[in-house]
Amino acid sequence: MLTKDLLQYKTKKGQIFPQFVNPVDNELLAIAEQLIAVFEASSNTPRATLLESNKQIIDSTPGSPIVKRGLEKLLLDRTEFDTAPNEELIAFRHKLFTETSRLLSEKQFRDYTDYQQSVQEQFDETELGAKLYADLPSCQPVLTFNTLSAKRLLHRYNAAQVQGLLLHCNTLTLKLADSMTAELRQLFKYLRFNQLLSTIRKEGELYQITVDGPLNLFYKTKRYGMNLANFFIAVLHQPKWELAAEIQFRNKQRYLLSLDESCGIKPISQQFLAYIPEDIQLFQAMLQNKTDDWQIRPGSQFLPLAGDFYCFPDYQLVHSSGVETAIELFHPWHQGHLIARLNTLAEQKDVSLILGVSKELEKKPLIAEALETSTYFAAFGFTFRDVPTMRSLLPILNSLV
Repeated sequence: MLTKDLLQYKTKKGQIFPQFVNPVDNELLAIAEQLIAVFEASSNTPRATLLESNKQIIDSTPGSPIVKRGLEKLLLDRTEFDTAPNEELIAFRHKLFTETSRLLSEKQFRDYTDYQQSVQEQFDETELGAKLYADLPSCQPVLTFNTLSAKRLLHRYNAAQVQGLLLHCNTLTLKLADSMTAELRQLFKYLRFNQLLSTIRKEGELYQITVDGPLNLFYKTKRYGMNLANFFIAVLHQPKWELAAEIQFRNKQRYLLSLDESCGIKPISQQFLAYIPEDIQLFQAMLQNKTDDWQIRPGSQFLPLAGDFYCFPDYQLVHSSGVETAIELFHPWHQGHLIARLNTLAEQKDVSLILGVSKELEKKPLIAEALETSTYFAAFGFTFRDVPTMRSLLPILNSLV
């Protein structure tokens, strides 16, 4: 991910335009290849040495330094450094501080050089300073680097320009064709897995998804912003898409970001169509331990609601008798969407949808009142802490068969 100082964009008449690089520019490809080569050869290299090698390339090659530093940042994101505590160094420092304290209390030194020499003799070390600070971030060695091609890195850079803007987003609206392909279903799974706030509505042959941005929230906005930025990567796998987002930096003027598939950014990740998040796997195991009658899987189908709205649930369940239902979870930042869902379901009786509400969300007076007065929630709702429990869910499931 690119930090704000590495973003390149222009603004004009209320619109914001990310400044993409040309992914087939030979000069830039050559620079990208040089940087990648440094990272590929960096195993066991200290962080400071790696950064110095990068700096030589950045300073000696033509082109914008900001672009090259952005490429370096993306490569660093793909690099794992050894950050584990070094117990040997911790013990050495403890011994060093204890012994130097003793020396200072027992002996008078002529000057600092005399003191330093005495310490070195005590420990039989000539490079005490280097050893003392050997586990600082600048000294941490490279463990692994996840390499990629130069061309893919440039596409990754362009995508990161958009992601960096979405971290400062109020709202995002996405329009997609009603293709019902595996890629489209996977996109909606990304929404649910990342716990993003969204309203799904069908307009003719298009799905319109309105997603709240991190600036609209007062709860864990940094994490939510990262989830929204990562969601854009999934959008790139769609054959046709249209995105509009309201961007605002530090409560200043708002700008409109408009993009579609013609922007030229290629998908930079694989489609993990079979991927099941850990929390869903845990929930599946819990259900299977309690009953063989119900089978659960991640949500993969839309549920039509009143007013041309749709729900894409977190889970879908099927009973051995053929009865089907779904579960939609509402997390602490889902206040407005939960109220809207309760209002919709109050007027709709032909949908089988179980609602799970975070206990932290339930603490809010407005939500507590809405849940208490909702006849739908009384019959088909439950509360949870981290993940749903069978104790609260099974009575509802058993009432459906």
